[in-house]
Order: sequence, then structure tokens, then C-alpha cells
Amino acid sequence: MASDSTTLPGSSNQGICVIMAGGRGTRFWPLSRTDRPKQLQALSSGASLLRDTFLRIQGLVGPERVLIITSGSLAEATRAELPELPPENVICEPVGRNTAPCAVLGLGVARKIDASAPVALLPADHFIPDEDIFCEQLQKAFDLAASTETVVTLGIRPTHPETGYGYILTESNSDDSNILAGKGFVEKPDAVKAEQYVRHGGYFWNSGMFIWNSEWFSQMAETHVPEICKVMQNSINEFGTDGFDAALHESYAHCPAESVDVAVMEKLPGFSLLEADFRWSDLGSWDAWGDLAPELPGNNKGIADLLSLDSSGNIVRSKDRLVALLGVNDLIIVDTPDALLVARKADAQRIKEIINRLEDEGRNGLL
Repeated sequence: MASDSTTLPGSSNQGICVIMAGGRGTRFWPLSRTDRPKQLQALSSGASLLRDTFLRIQGLVGPERVLIITSGSLAEATRAELPELPPENVICEPVGRNTAPCAVLGLGVARKIDASAPVALLPADHFIPDEDIFCEQLQKAFDLAASTETVVTLGIRPTHPETGYGYILTESNSDDSNILAGKGFVEKPDAVKAEQYVRHGGYFWNSGMFIWNSEWFSQMAETHVPEICKVMQNSINEFGTDGFDAALHESYAHCPAESVDVAVMEKLPGFSLLEADFRWSDLGSWDAWGDLAPELPGNNKGIADLLSLDSSGNIVRSKDRLVALLGVNDLIIVDTPDALLVARKADAQRIKEIINRLEDEGRNGLL
């Protein structure tokens, strides 16, 4: 597929971007719902997070070199958000099977488009306001991945001991390069370990953005998730033909559910980390959104018609009615037409428990 985009000056390595957009965004309930999840919500600008992600990269790689992998129920909404994309570049998983099948499928289709291109596997729902710096560093990662059997992860230097992110341990670097050798991935830590990681200096937040040498990914996937590779191969072969949808349903019907982080990333013999120079948030929960939200009266943040009396540190999102706070602090309050969330900010990571309870009670209309 041709593209009219160009790489940055000094580079000849035009990459392909695979955007993973199938998540449910459960920690953003009650705004995020199954038919309009987090990535299709406007949480950082006037556009959806998915569209923001696409606009960040389209000038670097071109629309025809962007693939979106989402769930089948979101096909129409996703294509409506991104009319610039060729329709076949929105690939719809018939059923969720975690992230390893998504990665194998996306990287396989990318190799069919351009077998020599480095491939970025990107989340659909992050906040990155420094677009020019991001594109410069993404191109730098493309250049490294094009010339080396590696995967480059964009690592975020911690600003505080965050327990909501995974971490990456790196080896010390004797030169001034911001490319480091990765030693391993660490799951989300408790507060004590997070403080230790920040003091250590060799740990970075895991942004979840990975730029692959596509041939090396193929080798690593064949080694660590061979069954997924086997069942996905026919779908990859059928991409761009009338038989693709049927092949995709057949593949997912027999595909194991595995996480690419656990099944592949944590088993790599080595990888590279490029220290990010851009501002970043994974917008993983309402408290993370609150850090970026506009100021409201009384030292509160969010979007609302707010009356605040002796109340501070709250995060409020409400569209159609006045919200009056009296003598309450550090709460999350999200008002939607059919559901109201009130939670302590300290419990922002627990909102998925509400989803679990609603599922147990069969209240699917609220999911």
C-alpha cells in the first residue's frame, strides 16, 4: 500500500503503527460503556482518545500504514472516528482473547503490507500532548528497530512512586544516549516497592508502547506463543480478500487467550528502552484524568457546574446539572444519565469491582 507520508529528516525507515483499541475502559465507568468505551470518549481534548492517537501518528506514517484492532461491536463507531483510514485497516476481533492474539495478528498483517518495516504496537487511549517530540522519538525507535533484532519500548522516567503502573528495569548507561538496555519488566508494585524503584533510578514506567523489528517479533512469537501463531496464520494470509472475516472468526474460535506482556515480553532475551522526552499519562483511571482536568471552584478539578462549600481535592464530571459539594474532600463524582459514581480517590483502581458486581447481577444495561 502506498502512502504520501514521509519519515523525519535523516531517516529512511517508514514504520507501520498497529493501534490496540479493543479495551472496555472499566476504570472509567460510568462514562465508559461497552458500546462507547474509554478510547471513544473525549477525555483529553475535543476529540476521542482514539482519534487523538491517530492524529499524532498519521503525519509520520500515513493513514494507509495505520491498523486499528478493535472488537467487532465497535467496528462502525471506530470507522466513523477515523474516516481517513481504508476500511479494511480497521480489523475487528470477533471475541476478546487478551493482547497476544491482537499482537500476532497486527504484526502479521503489517508484515504483509511491508515485510521490511518496523512496527509500533500502540495503545489507543493515552494522553501525549507533545506530538512533535513524540513523533521524533517514535521515528528514532523505528530506526533502531529497523536495523537491530530488538523491540524498543518507550519508557517514562518516574516523577513519583506510582503504584498504578508497571515498571521496567534498565542497565546503567555509561554514555549520554537515552537508549538503555532493558533488564526486565516488573508488575505494578506496592507503595514501598514503588518508592524503592524511584530511588534506584534505573526503573522506568512502562508506557505500553513497543516498536518491533517485525522479523524478530515473528521469531519470538513462534517461540513463545506458537499455537496463537498457528491459528492466526490463515487470517493473516486472507487479509485484503473477501475471505478475511470468515478466516478471522475461525482463528479466534480456536485461539488461546494470552497476554503479550506475560507470554512474550517478559520472556525476551533482551530489549531496548528509549527514555521518553514527551509528557505522558496512560489515563488509566479517574484520578489520572483529574490530574489533567480543568480547575473547578474550591480547589477541585473536572468538568461541571460546581458549587463547592468547604470541599476540596475532588474530581467531578457532570454535564446536565449542578453539583453541590458540602464538607467533602478527595472524592470522585461522575454523573451520567443512568448512573452516578461516588468514590474516594484512593479507591480509583477499584472501580472495576463495580463492573464485576453489575455483571454478577445481570445488569447489562449499565455496562
